[in-house]
Amino acid sequence: MLLAVLTGCANHLPAETVNSMDIDRESVRQDYVFQAQGVNQIFIDQPSPSFSVTDHESFRVTTYSVNKTLEVYTPYQPLRELYEFPSGILMTTGGVVFSIVDVVPFFGMLPDVMTKDLLANGVTGINPFMNMESHARSEKKVLGIPEREVIDQKVEKSESPLRQFKLTAALDASIASLETDERGLLSVDLLSLMDGNTAPRMLTLSAANASGEQVNHEFPLTRQLSVRLMQAKNLIDKYQQIDGDKLKLPEAIEDLSTLSRWGFEHNVRSLEQQIREKLDNERRIAFDSQLIQALAG
Repeated sequence: MLLAVLTGCANHLPAETVNSMDIDRESVRQDYVFQAQGVNQIFIDQPSPSFSVTDHESFRVTTYSVNKTLEVYTPYQPLRELYEFPSGILMTTGGVVFSIVDVVPFFGMLPDVMTKDLLANGVTGINPFMNMESHARSEKKVLGIPEREVIDQKVEKSESPLRQFKLTAALDASIASLETDERGLLSVDLLSLMDGNTAPRMLTLSAANASGEQVNHEFPLTRQLSVRLMQAKNLIDKYQQIDGDKLKLPEAIEDLSTLSRWGFEHNVRSLEQQIREKLDNERRIAFDSQLIQALAG
């Protein structure tokens, strides 16, 4: 008997139908766009070009009207029978009395809450396997599969900078891994990418998108920049093998000025430091003095 009471039935209320909107966003295309900064966005004419790297993604946005049928019920709690059973006796008695009175002399004018509903709740109350209806503690469960109907469909596009994004930069056959900054900008030192004795012609930026597709963008170099890159490389390589005591200070200063004039300022600072490290203290002082005079003139 105790087991039967503990496993009583839920009291089902009228089912409800609710309508809601559901939006589904599906990515249909993703592209990485590499945009050269500056006036000339087709040919690269600077030794340290900058690029903005952005993620362009297209979404198919579908809006659905969703209809759900909900089963509403009052869950069974055995301890509630301790007070629902005596209440059910009173309500059943009252429901019977009011139902009889409703026939004569009221001729069916009494509200259902005093007759049918009161009697139904009373019968439920004296049923030890079911609790009375309670909207306050009712629970709901979806019945079957919700009905979905498409009411709108469109394509949306979004653009966002790719911050601290890893990609590959290739100067002809020479390849290096680079990363954008926190603003989604990429600065490329072309001279550091050179690996060979021929003038480079093409810079290629590439990366794999979320689907694994390789996205490439090519930027041709101007002829003047290609030649100057080759000349600058040969000029810098000359100082990798020369000893400090054989280093000609006027020639070194002239080479530094030439690199600076060509726009290789970053490489000038690095080469200047290398030259200083090759010189003894006396020649280093002379080098600094002549360099200051050259810059001042």
